[in-house]
Amino acid sequence: MSAVAPGPPVTSTLDWRPARLLKHLATVGVLALAAAVVTIRVEPVLVATPCLAAVAVTTRRRRPDEVGVTVQLDEDRCFEGERVEVRVTVRSEVPLGAVDLDLDLPGVLGVEDGRRQVAHSRGEHTATWTLRPRRWGRWTIGPVVVRVRSAGGAWTSTARGEGGELAVYPPPRAARDLVVPQRLLHRIGTHAARRPGAGIEFAGIRDYVPGDAVRRVNWAVSSRRRELLVNEYAAELAADVVVLVDTTADVGPYGASSLDQAVRTAAGIAQAYLGAGDRVGVVGFGGVTRWLAPDVGARQYYRLVDTLLASRLDESYVDPTIARLPHPALPPGALVFALSPLLDARVLAALGDLRQRGHPVVAVDVLTREPRSGADVTDELALRVWRLDRGVVEHGLREMGVVVIDGTADGSVPLERVRLEPVLAGAR
Repeated sequence: MSAVAPGPPVTSTLDWRPARLLKHLATVGVLALAAAVVTIRVEPVLVATPCLAAVAVTTRRRRPDEVGVTVQLDEDRCFEGERVEVRVTVRSEVPLGAVDLDLDLPGVLGVEDGRRQVAHSRGEHTATWTLRPRRWGRWTIGPVVVRVRSAGGAWTSTARGEGGELAVYPPPRAARDLVVPQRLLHRIGTHAARRPGAGIEFAGIRDYVPGDAVRRVNWAVSSRRRELLVNEYAAELAADVVVLVDTTADVGPYGASSLDQAVRTAAGIAQAYLGAGDRVGVVGFGGVTRWLAPDVGARQYYRLVDTLLASRLDESYVDPTIARLPHPALPPGALVFALSPLLDARVLAALGDLRQRGHPVVAVDVLTREPRSGADVTDELALRVWRLDRGVVEHGLREMGVVVIDGTADGSVPLERVRLEPVLAGAR
């Protein structure tokens, strides 16, 4: 993660108001002067004179008309649990008195260290907060409310400054035993294909033909059969992988809901296949269907997660109106991982459409917790009916040729449970 350059300060005009100290001085001075007039004594004048003189001096003292407020993040993106420092700086042409800074932060951005003054020089005040985000998403830092006092503390005013946006990425989970689709790209990769090519995985032995490299001659077998035979290797090609995240429902406890598990699992799948040189894309199926076409490279991982982070911003109640996913998001033969709690019939219809289009589909059930059941017999019966209904849904998906596996509570990627061979055999 790279450091973020500070943006231009937000200029805020100050509307000065008398502070409590100035009001008290003016009140004491006026009352003492009135007492001197009523009692015709000089002692109250001795009390009123310094109070009114202080009021006159502080009123004529120069005060700044505006201040500049800058909110700076040392990182504009991070992973869950990483530290991020927020620095707020207030600058003015005229020296100020006390400055109080109040930064509005979402609850998920836990403040690890309390606010501390870093600098308090002439015309500049700086305070910092150390955050440790606890949940993925795009979170707004600010606004910041600045309460300032003039030199001497006789006048007070309030200014506001706008903060930035922090992108918090879910930590990717480790994945083992990558699932390889039957149809691979005609591009060099790391997966052994069924056809021969310039790979390193042994595929068989064939007769020597003119033009074969001498280093591929299998001398042991050739000496026994008294004819030249060469080793044949499997071509190493790449795959297309698309991760479909169901955002139509978010069920479960805060921080460990179905959408949290889906996004964390999607990040792990994307990182695993991108690390193997494959093209990876993503589709967010919800109120607003978003997708990113498959591509390769480390930058693609951040593009994928940025697309998923937008699902946290969908606060509307717009229902998805399409069951067929866009063709540009799903190249022919792409392996599809559908991360869903399997609660919406439109998502199930979309998975069936993908199978009809010839895509191998792996549905990962991210609903890791069952509904709570009370001690009542009716509650227990309702839970049994709910389990039967879930079994019917999973059976229907398997009948369509969709591989269904259960997700894990910690968001790890259970790819070792996936077996595509029966699905591919029934797809043709």
